[in-house]
Amino acid sequence: MRVRKPSKFTKWLTTAVVLTSVAVVAPVVTAAPAAAGAYGCDGNLVYSKSVNANRSGLTGKIGTVYSYYDGTYNCSVFVKSVYVGTPTNLDLSIYKESDGTFDRDHGAFSSYAGPVEIKAPGSCVSEMLVMESPGGTLMFFGEAAPPHNCG
Repeated sequence: MRVRKPSKFTKWLTTAVVLTSVAVVAPVVTAAPAAAGAYGCDGNLVYSKSVNANRSGLTGKIGTVYSYYDGTYNCSVFVKSVYVGTPTNLDLSIYKESDGTFDRDHGAFSSYAGPVEIKAPGSCVSEMLVMESPGGTLMFFGEAAPPHNCG
């Protein structure tokens, strides 16, 4: 059986394909939500959930809840994906499921609400959210993230 050596063209083509694949894949693989410190939370990202509109006949993604944990405190933010740069009324709360204590952040925010933080080792937490459009139409009301990080 005769073994053929790859030609220079084959070597070049293989290199080009590998480099192109790395260039295309690398941004996807390395892209991640902003670091916890960017939102004022400590710890590691332990949970994230896309939030879709659920009021006024509206549909589609309006943002994402990110939850961080440092071993003692749970910290959460809601990052808008609609009306970014335009202040909209947001009300974000994090609840400690075992006793109902909570932390809340509310106001007109251009990009995200939070951080909200609660000491909750050994207890599940959940996030509640209210969001309005710039015109005051209620877009979301309710539980933005079900109980998670239980323990």
